[in-house]
Amino acid sequence: MNDRFAVRTLAGAMLVIGLVLATGATRAAPFDERDATRLAEINQAIQAFENDVGSALHNLTSDDGELIESYAYVELNLEAAHERLNNIFMLVAVSGFMDTESDQFLVLDVMYGQLLPRSKNYLIIKQDAIASMAAAHPDNTAFAAYSSRANGLIGEKAIPLLDELYRRIGALRR
Repeated sequence: MNDRFAVRTLAGAMLVIGLVLATGATRAAPFDERDATRLAEINQAIQAFENDVGSALHNLTSDDGELIESYAYVELNLEAAHERLNNIFMLVAVSGFMDTESDQFLVLDVMYGQLLPRSKNYLIIKQDAIASMAAAHPDNTAFAAYSSRANGLIGEKAIPLLDELYRRIGALRR
């Protein structure tokens, strides 16, 4: 099923490229399929992380409310980060399929002026919230691992990608 999706995605991208070339577009889109793929991979990794935390949460005994609350807090922060990145993924994916260049630049302006900077700050807050559980439970190795994993996914992958997208849009605005 993934192979068919990849073939369809590639065929769709080739069709769009052909249409853009045929219509003589004056500016290239700042994003390409690699950007959407990178965002999708980060989203999948965060989803897997979220699922792991959810599984751990469901395996806890009901007599430790504070620990249950802490696991749920990590899971909710991961879910929020995942949803935010999914919104960016959707805009990156559709920006290349806009009918007109002015529509495309409208999306890019919203991303540049509001969504990317706010999303970066939002992700930093979510990463810090997950790290706070490691600080609140210093003897719990799971929370230390969650903090490290969140730093790797959010701090070392997602945020640098958002910065890169922001820089590319900014270069178009000059």
